Amino acid sequence: MDKIFPEKINNYLELIRLNKPIGFMLLLWPCWFSLAYINLPQHTLITYYLLFLFGAVVMRSAGCIINDLVDQKIDSKIKRTALRPIAAKKISNLNAIIFLIILLTIGLLILLQFKFETILAGLVCTPLIVMYPFMKRITFWPQLFLGIVFNWGIIICSIEFFGTITKEFFIFYLACVFWTIGYDTIYAFQDLKDDMKNKIKSTAVLFQEKGRYLVLACYTLMSLLIVYLSFLKTNKLITMFVLLAIIIFIFFNLLRWDHKSESDSGKIFRQNNVFGAMIFLYLLSF
Repeated sequence: MDKIFPEKINNYLELIRLNKPIGFMLLLWPCWFSLAYINLPQHTLITYYLLFLFGAVVMRSAGCIINDLVDQKIDSKIKRTALRPIAAKKISNLNAIIFLIILLTIGLLILLQFKFETILAGLVCTPLIVMYPFMKRITFWPQLFLGIVFNWGIIICSIEFFGTITKEFFIFYLACVFWTIGYDTIYAFQDLKDDMKNKIKSTAVLFQEKGRYLVLACYTLMSLLIVYLSFLKTNKLITMFVLLAIIIFIFFNLLRWDHKSESDSGKIFRQNNVFGAMIFLYLLSF
């Protein structure tokens, strides 16, 4: 992007992490899981797939700006984040806030395409998005709070199509919350040394050497819940074999993770996009 766009535009693209699509994809997958799980002809849901896609890009971008505004002093002290545009003074706070307002306005316009009850459910999540960056100062479990916020699309989908949070969709939500705790703990291991030095809290800081066991436990719980949901929907043995193959692939990669390596933690974190794609295609197929 540095060669395509002028420096000022690149700064804004870097601010919303457009060069790192893993963030909005991890926000998007739970929404698409929900749509794939609904027992309706998938071609009738194309509009919803697009709405969730645009919504994920916009709201993840807004979340990045909120996070960077709140964390700018911390980011400047951490090697991996020191060059982020706000921390590095490439973008002023005022300009970042103006950009944030524009993104939130677009996000609201997208939300207004849903039913009234769904709009209310979406608005409930807004203050949680604002609160998230402060959690690392308050609790060692910001990953849990992220899971609650990041998978809200499942709640929105359930209310849009069923008028309530159904048992199946609540289980889906719970599964994806465990998934988020798992992959965000892996992500947090990239900054473990800097976080400990700057007294930033995370599950990686809390568990340290035992953090890999937390990660494996979260992925195990996620897998068991998805197996249960899959059995409820299809009740066919062949679908269980396909899902089992996907789960084996996921755990094969997790067991190779070197939690002491910052680069390996980043690599395994990014592989969750592949995990999400595999689960989505499975749900879409069966």
